[in-house]
Amino acid sequence: MTPRRRLFVRLLRGAGGDSVVPVLTLCVLDLVDQGFSLTTLRHLAGYAVAFLALALLWAGCRTGLLVRRARDLGVEAGEQLLDATQSHTLTGVPFDRIRAELGAAGRASDVGDGNPVEFRWRLYRTRLSAPGSVTFDDSSGEARVEVRASEHLGSGILRGAAFTALCQIVRTLRPGDAK
Repeated sequence: MTPRRRLFVRLLRGAGGDSVVPVLTLCVLDLVDQGFSLTTLRHLAGYAVAFLALALLWAGCRTGLLVRRARDLGVEAGEQLLDATQSHTLTGVPFDRIRAELGAAGRASDVGDGNPVEFRWRLYRTRLSAPGSVTFDDSSGEARVEVRASEHLGSGILRGAAFTALCQIVRTLRPGDAK
């Protein structure tokens, strides 16, 4: 199975697991309201099919978005994009520029001093943020960007948020971009 398909399957499994409680709630409410009948069974089957269709649609769209972001970074688009901790290594970016760009970024807050530079990165134009750090290695000239998903960003519709934050940070710090 290709890495992209594994990513899709992992997203679909997560969406299916997240939809179990709403489907069961609708089923119980329908059974209590209308009793056990053939019409009720049709409704129950309809709920399951509707949630499956929504899960397929969501997993397909989310896979496409994450794969496109991975392509921009040059990262293989596999199921590791959904891990809670994401990291990427940048070369050719001076440490002073890293600190200046993070300090000037509108999405970065609580930017610390020192090496590693600790900060919080705001996602999706909401109040949700992910903690991150950039560690600079003077001998090799490489900067390692690491983002961790907070408790609200690791599940549900926000799966892959740590990777999205990593992509936004790398795009901000990318060595070839003119600022």
